[in-house]
Amino acid sequence: MSSGETYRLDGTISPRVTAVELVRGTLRAAIVRGDLPGDTRLIQTEIANQLGVSTTPVREAMRDLASEGLIVLDSHRIGTVRNPDWHEMVEIVEIRRSLEAVAVSRSMANITKEEMEQAQVLADDLSEEQEVGSWVETNIKFHSIFHRATRTSRLSSILSTLEEGGGVFVAQAQTLDPEIRKQAVGEHYALIDAYTARDVETAVKIGLSHINHPLAAHEMDSGSP
Repeated sequence: MSSGETYRLDGTISPRVTAVELVRGTLRAAIVRGDLPGDTRLIQTEIANQLGVSTTPVREAMRDLASEGLIVLDSHRIGTVRNPDWHEMVEIVEIRRSLEAVAVSRSMANITKEEMEQAQVLADDLSEEQEVGSWVETNIKFHSIFHRATRTSRLSSILSTLEEGGGVFVAQAQTLDPEIRKQAVGEHYALIDAYTARDVETAVKIGLSHINHPLAAHEMDSGSP
């Protein structure tokens, strides 16, 4: 889509969310689905009109998406969807791998029964969801439960930012290799089982495999060794 083309946003998100969450969730889903491809210009007034909100939540949501690396804001606060650079996913995976053991150890020590139940519900949702944008959004929510359970604000924030930044690559990977979704769903349930058993070693092993799926799909598609 060129910068001169128009787009339509589907704002069918739960009415219980705030205006900022509505805009952020709608834009993020549209980006990871590919409805808003790289170089698409996002004009605040146009988005506000389409979603029935003021420009204030649009401005805040776009700042959030810029911090996630999904869009770039210019000096006039006009956003442009970034073209995914797979070198960024390599960096995300490298950082995640270095943090996985400490993250799982802290999370497993602190996660509550209620959080485990929430994870189970989301795992079930992910096993049934077919639409890629919604799947990626729910997947981020699923993993965020375990990130928050570390009970360390800085580590949790880093993990969540990396999770959100990888969303567009997760979406693209599912297009490159549809089997990835089935593998990911199985690993979600396996991760829950490992946490239930308080098996740190297995949970770390699952996590390391899980975060590498997008890169594996990209390398297979590009013919990289």
